[in-house]
Formats: sequence, structure tokens, C-alpha cells
Amino acid sequence: MSTIMEMRVDIGKISTRLEKLDDFNRSLEDFRGQLKEIHRRSEEVDKLAVAALESTKSAHKRLNAISKVSYWLLTAIGGAVVVFVVGFALKGGFYIK
Repeated sequence: MSTIMEMRVDIGKISTRLEKLDDFNRSLEDFRGQLKEIHRRSEEVDKLAVAALESTKSAHKRLNAISKVSYWLLTAIGGAVVVFVVGFALKGGFYIK
């Protein structure tokens, strides 16, 4: 009789351990699901980062083009002012009596 009782106690312990193992497996599956979601989101972030980088490159190209136009425009205006001043001086515009 004591052997049967010992076996029942052992079976109860094993049953408890199996229940804990099932709980652990469920937790592990939940964790795997969360990892998959994190991986999916990280891929989305990577795609957004690449798109942002391309947009930034495009903006830099436009700014460089604007900078070049501004430089040449200011150079042309400056040159026109210098030509005007020299022409004015050569015609005697700075002559004071």
C-alpha cells in the first residue's frame, strides 16, 4: 500500500511539473510572437530610414542648386555695380568743383 501511495505522490509531482512546463511553453510562444512583431516593426523602421535618407539626399541636391544660382546671381549683380561705378567715374561723375 505504501508503494502505491508513493507512486501517487510521485505522479502528482510529475503532473505539477508538467503543468509548469506547459505554462513555460505558452510563455515561450508568447515571447516568440513578440519577437516576430519586433522584427516586423524593425523592418518597417529600416524602410522608413532608407526613404528618409533618399529624401534628404534630394533636398541637399536642391539646396546645392539654389546655392549655385544664388552665387552666380550675386556675382552678376556685383559685377554690374562695379561696371557702373567705373563707368560713372570715367565719365567724370565723381568730379567735384
